[in-house]
Amino acid sequence: MPPATTATTTERLISLDAFRGCVIIAMIWVNYLAGMPGIAWWLEHAGPRADGITVPDLVFPGFLFMVGMAIPLSMQRHCGQVTPALLARLLWRSASLMLAGVVLANAYRYDAQAALLPQAMYFLLFYVAMILLWRQGAGRFELAAGAILMLFLLATFRGTLDSEFSSTWLQPSWWGILGMIGWAYLLCSLLYLACHGSSTALMGVLALLIVLYMGGTAGSLDFLPAGINAIVNVPQVLGSTSANVLAGTLVGQLFLRGTTFTPSHRIRFMAWFALGLFVAGMLLRPYHHINKIAATESYTLVCSAIILALFLVFYVVIDVWRWRAWAVLLLPAGTNALFAYIVPDLWQQLAAVLHLPRFWWPYWETGGAAGLWNAAAVTALMLLFTALATRHGLKLKF
Repeated sequence: MPPATTATTTERLISLDAFRGCVIIAMIWVNYLAGMPGIAWWLEHAGPRADGITVPDLVFPGFLFMVGMAIPLSMQRHCGQVTPALLARLLWRSASLMLAGVVLANAYRYDAQAALLPQAMYFLLFYVAMILLWRQGAGRFELAAGAILMLFLLATFRGTLDSEFSSTWLQPSWWGILGMIGWAYLLCSLLYLACHGSSTALMGVLALLIVLYMGGTAGSLDFLPAGINAIVNVPQVLGSTSANVLAGTLVGQLFLRGTTFTPSHRIRFMAWFALGLFVAGMLLRPYHHINKIAATESYTLVCSAIILALFLVFYVVIDVWRWRAWAVLLLPAGTNALFAYIVPDLWQQLAAVLHLPRFWWPYWETGGAAGLWNAAAVTALMLLFTALATRHGLKLKF
């Protein structure tokens, strides 16, 4: 990476917000397409034994990469000055994501007959509690109300038993998408602080995380107590998934305040880094293939390369060429990503509680081109809800 000098960059990275919004939109759209008949294979998730990826398989790596980019942007001033307050904030953020991930991962087994509340009401209140706890600028009363409501919901959850869950209470399994992000965010934030923001050290740690995955799948972590892997899948979550986040952290270093990396420096580094990640992923492909379900090292590296290449396009178009007018459609979701993430299911639970007819899904069963447009229209509706929430001050930040 080229040397940096001391100048101040204060302009917000619009391309990152726009790209985050693009990933959110893609997530909502492909989630609505899941299970729909008559759609192209590349719009469906790759199978559990697949050696390859489709468009939906890029969404999660996109989230991870952008979480990583945000780490140095938000923590630059803390390098070398680790305080209890900083560690408490990191734990709060990661624990919030882990908790939300556990609840949502348990959602499919919710037993309404054994629990106090109907399923739709339970999860509607769960999102209300999340909003109260995560709303930017929330006061003490909101936080207290959100905490009390969340504790009530956690205590009253009851679920059915199956091969994955052995208790009727809430139980961590694979932690869900948000929970995995929480684990990876916590680990990579601590690694960033431990490396004092050194890009050279972080690049070495990135390689070690890939080795951790490969060694773990080969049995080199069998000495760990069984209880550890029962809590978190070390090779997948702390290895390859965290490597995805750390790759984003290295790119985020390019945009720190107080540096004078020129656009050409950034473009060259991102282009070469993306190429290096892709080549490494393809060279390692024979070991475990490019497989999302197993979170293989090749999947992590190849997806990181593709995501970085796409972000590079956004950066050049929006922040270098300054063609920004078109990005206005992406910014509400990009700047209020947590609300945009939960609004589809929030809407579903609210509609179920109010017993609204599913007038927004006329082409769900037929699928095909009509189904694709139907999913696009519902996605646009969710973006409208997000834009209205943002305009009225309902912006979430954990």
